[in-house]
Amino acid sequence: MKKILAFLITVSTLCAALSIAASAAPTPEPTAQSDVTAQAEETTQPEETESPEETAQPSESPEPTLAATAQPTESPAPAVPERELSTEFNLTIDVTSHKYIIANNAFVELYSEDGELLGSQHRYVGYDTPSVTMTFEVPEYRMGTSFKVKLVSGLRSLKYYDSYVEPGGTLDVQTYGYLDENGVYAQANGCIMTGNPQYDKELRIYAGGEWHTDLSPRARLIDGVSMMPVRAIGEAMGLKVTYDPNYDSVVCSVGSDQVIFNANSAYTTVFETDTYSPHAAVYIDGSLFVPIRTLAEAFGSTLEVADYGEYMDILIGDSPMVTAFRNQTPVNRNGISSSTSYLVWVSKSEYKVRVYMGSQYQWELLKEFPCALGAWNTPTITGQFEYIERTQWNYSGYYVGPVLRFYNGYALHSTLLYYNGTEYDGRVGVNISHGCVRLHPQDINWIANTIPLRTKIYITE
Repeated sequence: MKKILAFLITVSTLCAALSIAASAAPTPEPTAQSDVTAQAEETTQPEETESPEETAQPSESPEPTLAATAQPTESPAPAVPERELSTEFNLTIDVTSHKYIIANNAFVELYSEDGELLGSQHRYVGYDTPSVTMTFEVPEYRMGTSFKVKLVSGLRSLKYYDSYVEPGGTLDVQTYGYLDENGVYAQANGCIMTGNPQYDKELRIYAGGEWHTDLSPRARLIDGVSMMPVRAIGEAMGLKVTYDPNYDSVVCSVGSDQVIFNANSAYTTVFETDTYSPHAAVYIDGSLFVPIRTLAEAFGSTLEVADYGEYMDILIGDSPMVTAFRNQTPVNRNGISSSTSYLVWVSKSEYKVRVYMGSQYQWELLKEFPCALGAWNTPTITGQFEYIERTQWNYSGYYVGPVLRFYNGYALHSTLLYYNGTEYDGRVGVNISHGCVRLHPQDINWIANTIPLRTKIYITE
């Protein structure tokens, strides 16, 4: 055993010595053949830095190559599921209901999150439009993308959850995906907003002691001025309202006091003084509209306004001028009405028959005549009646006519006349008849030819 170990040590020592000798020996000069061989090797062999053996040396850090630099991006990004992509943005606007919506076109613009205009659309909004939908074609985007919706015009406002804008304002919205009640993925590639349409504020008018909520056409705001159909409200105030076709104007009056409104002009005449109203009188649906305040204040009426947002109450007080005029005569003071535009008042204490033209509270005297009344034992009745028949009563030797019967055997008729037309008994201003009211022939003829059937006959003591 000792001999074997000694042999191995000797061999190992000999190999080490040979290795040292080989490394120390000088390199011989190459021959011509060697030069050719070396040149061929240089042509066919790669440079030392590209040698696989040297590249593989663990002690060196190789320069990064193009392949090595691009390697992190060679793996494609995960594909976006088709269900999360869209090329549409759907905007639905629920229109708030109002009584007097003004038909209009609602204009809306859609912008990207960074402010790029993506589209503009408009939809008609009328009194019977519950909602409108606008579909915008946009570049493909993924659910979760934000957009901006701008209200351009046509609506008073847009509301999205708690955010609210008027024309010119912008609302931020965000798309998203979700699982519906059946577990199916769905896109919220748009939004639902609430639109407040353009509308006329309702004007509720109180005049003549009552509300006028069924005016046709209705009162309304025009350019910020409260305007009303002049005939309807003027008559409610107790005014006489007439149209003058020569000047295309409307005259509102109490007695001889007049206010004149000229169509399509603010030029107004108040009790013979020329002035200008805050707004021109204009026609709407065939009726002339005038400023409420101008008319009310001209006749001394108070005017109170209560604004409740969507509607406005306008309270017009009684005109002292109208009150004074009514108190001048019982037919107006007592509010006597007639089924026609005429009224006959018989005043027994004055032995007078008066014929009026107009309407309730607005009766104007046309004619006044003397009369005879019922005898003391057959008095003329009092009360309100209607003219129901025109006839003639004939007697032996005389007649009366025309006869305007208003109740049973009571009538307005002529004095007693011979059949040749002369008066048999022409007395008036006395109590002489069986209850009828007698007038001179020319007077009863005028009345009979003027008033129509159903005219009110008003008889007082």
